[in-house]
Amino acid sequence: MERVKKMIQTSDIITLILGIASLVTACGTILLSFRYNKLVQGQVEMQIRERITNARIRYEDLTIQYNEELNNDLIISVFESAKEEFLNSYDEACQKYLDKKVDKERFKKSYFVEIQSIVKNDNFKEKYDSQSTDYKATVKVYNEWFNLEK
Repeated sequence: MERVKKMIQTSDIITLILGIASLVTACGTILLSFRYNKLVQGQVEMQIRERITNARIRYEDLTIQYNEELNNDLIISVFESAKEEFLNSYDEACQKYLDKKVDKERFKKSYFVEIQSIVKNDNFKEKYDSQSTDYKATVKVYNEWFNLEK
């Protein structure tokens, strides 16, 4: 009988130790998961910035290079393509913002002025004024930040 009690106590202790070990492992996994999510979020934010920067450089270079020569159909086509890529890069960034795939507070701090300036820019007016705009995410973010009535 005495021996059975010791066996029960030993098995209870082993079970308790295994339970604690499982709990510690689960907590560690949860913490690593949160850190991984932040790492992925940071990478997405860096990719957004890189894409916007590259699109902006291409658009600005073409604007400067061909500002007075925008009569040639090929130049106009390349210029419009660069413009679309530039605006698409912002729209995709805004989609990630709306889908909560980036830190919303940091995104707003980073892009607050830029979003306002492109939506209000006369060169892009036709892209954002119509109801059938292709840049719905950008317009939605703009309205969230600047148009408090919507």
